[in-house]
Amino acid sequence: MKKNTVILVIVIVLSALAGWLIYSKQSGTIKETLRDFAVKDTAAVVKIFMADKSGNQVTLEKKNADTWILNDKMDARPDAINTLLTTLKSLEVRSPVGKNAYNNVMKAIAAKGIKVEIYTAEGISKTIYVGGPTQDQLGTFMYLENSDLPFIIHIPGFDGYLTTRFIVKETDWIVKKVFRLADGELKSLKVTDREREASIYAVENNGNGTYRMSDESGNPINDVSQDKIISYLQFFSSINYEMEERSLSQHQRDSIRAAVPFRSITLIKNDGSSTSIDLWRRPQLASTVNKTNEAGQPYLYDIDRMTAKFQGDTNLIVVQYFSFEKLFRRIPDFTNNPVVK
Repeated sequence: MKKNTVILVIVIVLSALAGWLIYSKQSGTIKETLRDFAVKDTAAVVKIFMADKSGNQVTLEKKNADTWILNDKMDARPDAINTLLTTLKSLEVRSPVGKNAYNNVMKAIAAKGIKVEIYTAEGISKTIYVGGPTQDQLGTFMYLENSDLPFIIHIPGFDGYLTTRFIVKETDWIVKKVFRLADGELKSLKVTDREREASIYAVENNGNGTYRMSDESGNPINDVSQDKIISYLQFFSSINYEMEERSLSQHQRDSIRAAVPFRSITLIKNDGSSTSIDLWRRPQLASTVNKTNEAGQPYLYDIDRMTAKFQGDTNLIVVQYFSFEKLFRRIPDFTNNPVVK
Protein backbone atom coordinates (compact mmCIF):
# COMPACT_ATOMS: atom_id res chain seq x y z
CA MET A 1 0.00 0.00 0.00
CA LYS A 2 2.78 2.37 0.98
CA LYS A 3 4.62 1.43 -2.21
CA ASN A 4 1.56 2.37 -4.33
CA THR A 5 1.23 5.66 -2.50
CA VAL A 6 4.87 6.53 -3.13
CA ILE A 7 4.49 5.69 -6.80
CA LEU A 8 1.34 7.87 -7.04
CA VAL A 9 3.13 10.80 -5.41
CA ILE A 10 6.05 10.42 -7.81
CA VAL A 11 3.68 10.36 -10.81
CA ILE A 12 1.92 13.53 -9.61
CA VAL A 13 5.19 15.34 -9.05
CA LEU A 14 6.56 14.31 -12.42
CA SER A 15 3.32 15.36 -14.15
CA ALA A 16 3.40 18.76 -12.50
CA LEU A 17 7.05 19.17 -13.45
CA ALA A 18 6.32 18.20 -17.06
CA GLY A 19 3.45 20.67 -17.20
CA TRP A 20 5.65 23.43 -15.82
CA LEU A 21 8.37 22.66 -18.36
CA ILE A 22 5.88 22.73 -21.24
CA TYR A 23 4.43 26.04 -20.07
CA SER A 24 7.91 27.51 -19.64
CA LYS A 25 8.90 26.39 -23.10
CA GLN A 26 5.80 27.97 -24.65
CA SER A 27 5.90 31.28 -22.83
CA GLY A 28 8.73 31.81 -20.39
CA THR A 29 11.50 31.10 -22.87
CA ILE A 30 10.10 33.47 -25.51
CA LYS A 31 12.25 36.56 -25.50
CA GLU A 32 10.44 39.71 -24.44
CA THR A 33 11.68 41.48 -27.59
CA LEU A 34 9.70 39.01 -29.71
CA ARG A 35 6.52 39.85 -27.76
CA ASP A 36 7.04 43.62 -27.69
CA PHE A 37 4.40 44.74 -30.20
CA ALA A 38 3.09 47.91 -28.54
CA VAL A 39 4.48 51.33 -29.43
CA LYS A 40 4.57 52.86 -25.97
CA ASP A 41 5.41 56.43 -27.00
CA THR A 42 3.32 57.19 -30.08
CA ALA A 43 4.09 60.90 -29.71
CA ALA A 44 7.64 60.08 -30.82
CA VAL A 45 6.46 58.41 -34.04
CA VAL A 46 7.26 60.57 -37.08
CA LYS A 47 6.56 58.18 -39.96
CA ILE A 48 4.59 55.02 -40.67
CA PHE A 49 4.93 52.95 -43.83
CA MET A 50 2.41 50.20 -44.65
CA ALA A 51 2.19 47.84 -47.61
CA ASP A 52 0.21 44.74 -48.54
CA LYS A 53 0.80 41.91 -50.98
CA SER A 54 -1.52 43.44 -53.60
CA GLY A 55 0.76 46.40 -54.26
CA ASN A 56 -1.07 48.90 -52.08
CA GLN A 57 1.14 51.07 -49.90
CA VAL A 58 1.01 54.31 -47.97
CA THR A 59 3.58 56.50 -46.27
CA LEU A 60 2.32 58.71 -43.46
CA GLU A 61 4.63 61.45 -42.23
CA LYS A 62 4.03 63.71 -39.25
CA LYS A 63 3.95 67.41 -40.10
CA ASN A 64 2.92 68.63 -36.67
CA ALA A 65 0.88 67.46 -33.70
CA ASP A 66 -2.38 67.70 -35.65
CA THR A 67 -1.39 66.97 -39.25
CA TRP A 68 0.04 63.97 -41.07
CA ILE A 69 0.94 63.96 -44.77
CA LEU A 70 -0.13 61.10 -47.02
CA ASN A 71 2.37 59.97 -49.68
CA ASP A 72 4.07 63.39 -49.78
CA LYS A 73 1.07 65.09 -51.37
CA MET A 74 -1.99 65.60 -49.16
CA ASP A 75 -3.30 65.59 -45.61
CA ALA A 76 -4.24 62.22 -44.16
CA ARG A 77 -7.51 61.65 -42.33
CA PRO A 78 -7.02 62.75 -38.69
CA ASP A 79 -9.54 60.18 -37.41
CA ALA A 80 -7.71 57.31 -39.13
CA ILE A 81 -4.33 58.54 -37.84
CA ASN A 82 -5.68 58.70 -34.30
CA THR A 83 -7.14 55.19 -34.59
CA LEU A 84 -3.88 53.79 -35.94
CA LEU A 85 -1.70 55.37 -33.23
CA THR A 86 -4.12 54.32 -30.48
CA THR A 87 -4.07 50.78 -31.87
CA LEU A 88 -0.27 50.62 -31.97
CA LYS A 89 -0.05 51.84 -28.39
CA SER A 90 -2.62 49.35 -27.09
CA LEU A 91 -1.42 46.08 -28.67
CA GLU A 92 -1.09 43.19 -26.24
CA VAL A 93 -0.21 39.53 -26.67
CA ARG A 94 -3.12 37.22 -25.93
CA SER A 95 -1.16 34.03 -26.57
CA PRO A 96 1.44 32.46 -28.83
CA VAL A 97 0.18 30.62 -31.90
CA GLY A 98 0.00 26.86 -31.26
CA LYS A 99 2.09 24.34 -33.15
CA ASN A 100 -0.89 22.96 -35.05
CA ALA A 101 -1.82 26.38 -36.45
CA TYR A 102 1.71 27.68 -36.95
CA ASN A 103 2.24 26.76 -40.61
CA ASN A 104 -1.19 27.97 -41.75
CA VAL A 105 -0.81 31.28 -39.93
CA MET A 106 2.63 32.00 -41.36
CA LYS A 107 1.52 31.06 -44.88
CA ALA A 108 -1.52 33.33 -44.59
CA ILE A 109 0.55 36.30 -43.42
CA ALA A 110 3.09 35.68 -46.18
CA ALA A 111 0.31 35.66 -48.77
CA LYS A 112 -2.00 38.42 -47.52
CA GLY A 113 -0.30 40.15 -44.61
CA ILE A 114 0.42 43.85 -44.12
CA LYS A 115 3.92 45.11 -43.38
CA VAL A 116 3.95 48.02 -40.93
CA GLU A 117 7.15 50.01 -40.36
CA ILE A 118 7.18 52.54 -37.50
CA TYR A 119 9.82 55.29 -37.43
CA THR A 120 10.97 57.78 -34.81
CA ALA A 121 13.45 60.60 -35.29
CA GLU A 122 16.25 58.07 -34.67
CA GLY A 123 15.13 55.82 -37.52
CA ILE A 124 13.08 52.65 -37.81
CA SER A 125 11.76 51.60 -34.42
CA LYS A 126 9.64 48.55 -35.09
CA THR A 127 8.34 46.43 -37.98
CA ILE A 128 5.16 44.43 -37.51
CA TYR A 129 3.62 41.92 -39.90
CA VAL A 130 -0.17 41.95 -39.53
CA GLY A 131 -2.29 38.98 -40.54
CA GLY A 132 -5.97 38.15 -40.41
CA PRO A 133 -8.37 37.41 -37.56
CA THR A 134 -8.57 34.38 -35.34
CA GLN A 135 -11.53 32.06 -35.69
CA ASP A 136 -13.40 33.81 -32.89
CA GLN A 137 -12.76 37.23 -34.54
CA LEU A 138 -11.39 38.53 -31.22
CA GLY A 139 -7.69 38.33 -32.00
CA THR A 140 -5.30 39.16 -34.84
CA PHE A 141 -2.27 37.17 -35.96
CA MET A 142 0.97 39.18 -35.97
CA TYR A 143 4.71 38.73 -35.72
CA LEU A 144 7.70 41.06 -35.48
CA GLU A 145 10.57 41.58 -37.89
CA ASN A 146 13.50 39.16 -37.37
CA SER A 147 11.17 36.71 -35.67
CA ASP A 148 9.39 33.58 -36.83
CA LEU A 149 7.10 33.42 -33.80
CA PRO A 150 3.54 34.58 -34.55
CA PHE A 151 1.23 35.66 -31.74
CA ILE A 152 -2.45 36.32 -31.27
CA ILE A 153 -2.71 40.04 -30.54
CA HIS A 154 -5.65 41.92 -29.09
CA ILE A 155 -6.60 45.14 -27.35
CA PRO A 156 -8.03 44.50 -23.88
CA GLY A 157 -11.66 45.56 -23.69
CA PHE A 158 -12.10 45.66 -27.47
CA ASP A 159 -14.16 42.88 -29.04
CA GLY A 160 -12.96 42.49 -32.60
CA TYR A 161 -9.91 42.03 -34.78
CA LEU A 162 -7.45 44.75 -35.78
CA THR A 163 -6.48 44.14 -39.42
CA THR A 164 -8.88 46.75 -40.80
CA ARG A 165 -7.20 49.47 -38.75
CA PHE A 166 -4.05 49.13 -40.84
CA ILE A 167 -5.30 50.92 -43.98
CA VAL A 168 -3.09 50.45 -47.04
CA LYS A 169 -5.23 51.98 -49.81
CA GLU A 170 -4.36 55.61 -50.50
CA THR A 171 -7.95 56.54 -51.35
CA ASP A 172 -9.12 55.40 -47.92
CA TRP A 173 -6.73 57.86 -46.24
CA ILE A 174 -7.84 60.93 -48.18
CA VAL A 175 -9.75 63.57 -46.24
CA LYS A 176 -13.15 63.51 -47.92
CA LYS A 177 -13.81 67.21 -47.55
CA VAL A 178 -16.05 69.24 -49.82
CA PHE A 179 -16.53 72.52 -47.94
CA ARG A 180 -14.61 73.99 -44.99
CA LEU A 181 -15.85 77.54 -44.35
CA ALA A 182 -14.93 79.61 -41.30
CA ASP A 183 -16.86 82.64 -40.04
CA GLY A 184 -16.38 85.68 -42.29
CA GLU A 185 -14.35 83.66 -44.80
CA LEU A 186 -16.93 83.70 -47.60
CA LYS A 187 -16.52 85.93 -50.63
CA SER A 188 -19.40 84.58 -52.70
CA LEU A 189 -21.69 81.60 -52.95
CA LYS A 190 -23.79 80.43 -55.92
CA VAL A 191 -26.47 77.81 -55.27
CA THR A 192 -28.48 76.16 -58.04
CA ASP A 193 -31.39 73.76 -57.60
CA ARG A 194 -33.09 73.24 -60.95
CA GLU A 195 -36.00 71.22 -59.58
CA ARG A 196 -37.54 73.81 -57.25
CA GLU A 197 -38.84 77.32 -57.78
CA ALA A 198 -36.88 80.27 -56.31
CA SER A 199 -33.91 78.01 -55.61
CA ILE A 200 -31.20 79.64 -57.72
CA TYR A 201 -29.45 82.48 -55.91
CA ALA A 202 -26.14 84.05 -54.93
CA VAL A 203 -24.80 85.28 -51.59
CA GLU A 204 -22.00 87.86 -51.49
CA ASN A 205 -20.01 89.29 -48.63
CA ASN A 206 -20.33 93.06 -48.19
CA GLY A 207 -17.07 93.12 -46.25
CA ASN A 208 -18.56 94.68 -43.14
CA GLY A 209 -20.06 91.61 -41.52
CA THR A 210 -23.21 91.69 -43.66
CA TYR A 211 -24.26 89.87 -46.82
CA ARG A 212 -26.39 90.60 -49.88
CA MET A 213 -28.40 88.19 -52.00
CA SER A 214 -29.47 88.16 -55.62
CA ASP A 215 -31.75 85.91 -57.66
CA GLU A 216 -31.10 83.90 -60.81
CA SER A 217 -31.14 87.03 -62.97
CA GLY A 218 -28.84 88.99 -60.68
CA ASN A 219 -31.63 91.09 -59.19
CA PRO A 220 -31.10 92.02 -55.54
CA ILE A 221 -33.35 90.31 -53.00
CA ASN A 222 -34.79 92.77 -50.54
CA ASP A 223 -35.74 92.25 -46.95
CA VAL A 224 -33.20 89.47 -46.35
CA SER A 225 -32.44 88.49 -42.77
CA GLN A 226 -28.76 88.76 -41.93
CA ASP A 227 -29.22 86.33 -39.05
CA LYS A 228 -30.73 83.74 -41.39
CA ILE A 229 -27.90 84.11 -43.90
CA ILE A 230 -25.23 83.82 -41.21
CA SER A 231 -26.91 80.75 -39.72
CA TYR A 232 -27.15 79.19 -43.17
CA LEU A 233 -23.46 79.76 -43.96
CA GLN A 234 -22.51 77.84 -40.83
CA PHE A 235 -23.74 74.67 -42.56
CA PHE A 236 -20.72 74.97 -44.88
CA SER A 237 -18.22 74.74 -42.01
CA SER A 238 -17.68 70.99 -42.47
CA ILE A 239 -19.24 69.12 -45.38
CA ASN A 240 -17.76 65.82 -46.55
CA TYR A 241 -18.52 63.32 -49.26
CA GLU A 242 -19.06 59.69 -48.34
CA MET A 243 -16.91 57.73 -50.79
CA GLU A 244 -15.78 57.31 -54.37
CA GLU A 245 -18.51 56.14 -56.73
CA ARG A 246 -17.59 52.51 -57.41
CA SER A 247 -20.99 50.90 -57.95
CA LEU A 248 -22.10 52.41 -61.27
CA SER A 249 -21.53 50.72 -64.60
CA GLN A 250 -19.51 52.53 -67.26
CA HIS A 251 -22.73 53.27 -69.16
CA GLN A 252 -24.29 54.80 -66.03
CA ARG A 253 -21.18 56.89 -65.43
CA ASP A 254 -21.15 58.20 -69.00
CA SER A 255 -24.87 59.00 -68.84
CA ILE A 256 -24.46 60.98 -65.63
CA ARG A 257 -21.51 62.99 -66.91
CA ALA A 258 -23.44 63.83 -70.10
CA ALA A 259 -26.55 64.98 -68.20
CA VAL A 260 -27.14 68.44 -66.74
CA PRO A 261 -26.73 68.26 -62.94
CA PHE A 262 -29.92 68.97 -61.06
CA ARG A 263 -27.99 70.78 -58.35
CA SER A 264 -24.72 72.75 -58.19
CA ILE A 265 -22.80 74.85 -55.65
CA THR A 266 -19.84 77.17 -56.17
CA LEU A 267 -18.18 78.63 -53.09
CA ILE A 268 -15.38 81.21 -53.28
CA LYS A 269 -13.39 82.32 -50.24
CA ASN A 270 -11.78 85.69 -49.57
CA ASP A 271 -8.36 84.23 -50.33
CA GLY A 272 -9.51 83.37 -53.86
CA SER A 273 -9.76 79.60 -53.37
CA SER A 274 -12.93 78.04 -54.72
CA THR A 275 -14.87 74.77 -54.66
CA SER A 276 -17.53 73.83 -57.20
CA ILE A 277 -19.55 70.65 -57.08
CA ASP A 278 -22.30 69.23 -59.33
CA LEU A 279 -24.88 66.71 -58.17
CA TRP A 280 -27.07 64.18 -59.98
CA ARG A 281 -29.81 61.82 -58.87
CA ARG A 282 -28.26 58.42 -58.18
CA PRO A 283 -29.97 55.43 -59.84
CA GLN A 284 -31.34 52.50 -57.86
CA LEU A 285 -28.61 49.87 -57.36
CA ALA A 286 -28.38 46.43 -55.80
CA SER A 287 -26.83 48.08 -52.74
CA THR A 288 -29.61 50.68 -52.39
CA VAL A 289 -31.26 50.32 -48.99
CA ASN A 290 -34.58 52.16 -49.34
CA LYS A 291 -35.99 51.01 -52.67
CA THR A 292 -39.74 51.38 -52.12
CA ASN A 293 -42.11 53.68 -50.26
CA GLU A 294 -44.60 52.59 -47.59
CA ALA A 295 -47.04 51.53 -50.29
CA GLY A 296 -44.44 49.26 -51.87
CA GLN A 297 -43.97 51.47 -54.92
CA PRO A 298 -40.34 51.71 -56.11
CA TYR A 299 -38.57 55.05 -55.90
CA LEU A 300 -37.25 56.43 -59.16
CA TYR A 301 -33.81 56.95 -57.67
CA ASP A 302 -31.76 56.47 -54.52
CA ILE A 303 -33.40 58.63 -51.85
CA ASP A 304 -30.41 58.48 -49.48
CA ARG A 305 -27.49 59.31 -51.75
CA MET A 306 -26.58 61.40 -54.78
CA THR A 307 -23.79 61.05 -57.30
CA ALA A 308 -21.54 64.10 -57.49
CA LYS A 309 -18.43 65.47 -59.15
CA PHE A 310 -16.11 68.35 -58.42
CA GLN A 311 -16.06 70.70 -61.41
CA GLY A 312 -12.83 70.20 -63.34
CA ASP A 313 -12.52 66.60 -62.16
CA THR A 314 -13.71 63.45 -63.91
CA ASN A 315 -14.03 61.21 -60.85
CA LEU A 316 -17.51 60.60 -59.51
CA ILE A 317 -18.18 60.54 -55.77
CA VAL A 318 -21.14 59.74 -53.52
CA VAL A 319 -22.73 62.26 -51.15
CA GLN A 320 -25.57 61.85 -48.69
CA TYR A 321 -28.79 63.84 -48.71
CA PHE A 322 -28.38 63.97 -44.93
CA SER A 323 -25.28 66.14 -45.34
CA PHE A 324 -26.24 68.16 -48.42
CA GLU A 325 -30.00 68.76 -48.25
CA LYS A 326 -29.60 71.58 -45.73
CA LEU A 327 -27.42 73.49 -48.23
CA PHE A 328 -30.26 73.87 -50.72
CA ARG A 329 -32.72 76.46 -49.46
CA ARG A 330 -35.25 78.59 -51.29
CA ILE A 331 -35.05 82.40 -51.48
CA PRO A 332 -38.07 82.89 -49.16
CA ASP A 333 -36.19 81.01 -46.46
CA PHE A 334 -33.82 84.00 -46.14
CA THR A 335 -36.33 86.82 -45.98
CA ASN A 336 -37.97 88.31 -42.93
CA ASN A 337 -41.41 87.48 -44.34
CA PRO A 338 -41.05 84.11 -46.08
CA VAL A 339 -43.78 83.14 -48.50
CA VAL A 340 -44.89 79.55 -47.99
CA LYS A 341 -45.75 77.69 -51.20
